[in-house]
Amino acid sequence: GTFIPCNDAITGVNELTWLAWKERLAAERLNRKSQVVLQLLAQSNFHWEETFWWLLARNFGIKVNADAFESIARSISITILAKHKNQIHQLEALLLGQANLLNATFTEDYPLLLQKEYAFLKAKYRLQPSPVPVHFLRMRPGNFPTIRLAQLAMVIHTSSHLFSKVLDTESLKEIRQLLSATANDYWHYHYRFNEASAYKKKPVGAAMIDNIIINTIVPVLFAYGSYHKNEACQLKAIQWLQQTGAEANAIVAGFAQLSIANSSAYDSQALLELKNEYCNHKRCLQCAVGNFILKRS
Repeated sequence: GTFIPCNDAITGVNELTWLAWKERLAAERLNRKSQVVLQLLAQSNFHWEETFWWLLARNFGIKVNADAFESIARSISITILAKHKNQIHQLEALLLGQANLLNATFTEDYPLLLQKEYAFLKAKYRLQPSPVPVHFLRMRPGNFPTIRLAQLAMVIHTSSHLFSKVLDTESLKEIRQLLSATANDYWHYHYRFNEASAYKKKPVGAAMIDNIIINTIVPVLFAYGSYHKNEACQLKAIQWLQQTGAEANAIVAGFAQLSIANSSAYDSQALLELKNEYCNHKRCLQCAVGNFILKRS
């Protein structure tokens, strides 16, 4: 079948129609994503930093471990993490322990240290480990939950009050720096415990940072702006999307074959919304591009 209903007619649509329609689509997508953020906000007792922490952790889990990572984040409040933010091994012990990754029999010093720290912290804060299992199957080692949790621990270790920084700074570059953490040196030689591997540093890569900006930072910022009727916040969220590279996925590639411009994450988010919410449901009469084509014919 064709990629979208107007496959053969879409190339003649003028630039102005596209510009206005993309703006509308991007706003619709951001509004839909903010609804999800605001539902979580209600669950966190209207605590923005906590809500942001849940979403950031979820994003680090990538698709496969998203639910597990959110469950881990919900199981340790950021108040507890803040108390231990200066000790990277305590942060790792908390995250990996709550993920049920410290239950094995270890021989190396580092996991033994984490195990000991975790036993102490678990008792001290009466922690309940996450009931959602993490998965290692069918994924690149760089996405293993051990590595992603170690990176997340390092982000907490190197940046305090991440969400207030998101609110206060105009500079996306600064946010990128805060996110570009490298997992602790034990992980230079490991992807999981008890299995040594060749030396390779494990930084949060540029593509992952873009992913976090698009799927966590921008939606939370936009939701905060809607909630507080703060247009400057919403505008900043949109500008940050425009300053972030376009996503690469099957939908974006489909539009590229039809020569539809896609120069930033703002464009790719608009195109995802168009395909999923309009084209897939044949809502051509509600679509500006569809209307343009129908009028022309």
